Amino acid sequence: MSLLDQSRTRSRFLGRRSMHLGEDILLARHGAHIHHLVHDRRNRRMVAVLHDGTVDSASNALLAAAPTPLERLSQQLQDVRDDVAPVSKADLKILGWFTVGWAVVSALFIVGMIALSAATGTQAFAQAATIFPSY
Repeated sequence: MSLLDQSRTRSRFLGRRSMHLGEDILLARHGAHIHHLVHDRRNRRMVAVLHDGTVDSASNALLAAAPTPLERLSQQLQDVRDDVAPVSKADLKILGWFTVGWAVVSALFIVGMIALSAATGTQAFAQAATIFPSY
């Protein structure tokens, strides 16, 4: 007896099993016209075969699956390319130029600090650092 058999026995013993959302929807749609129901686990849905031979299905999920972060990013990039995003291409271009300018100024400041510390020597640089009050 496998674990699955035990769980089936246990659910029969209690007299109840959980009803899938799709099963409830199909029963509401077709009622007594359902010949049999099949649970499609791969597609997360219930499939009903009716007495007249037609087939109907209903999803077991209330909400559609959320898009992955990669899908959201590609959609946002496509919206920017199509110019339907809240931020236009011109705004992004200006923001890019400001970012490049800030990076250049930061790099120049770092290079200047390294050059200053190399030119003054360690003793003078340490003395100048102790002159300023610490907060």
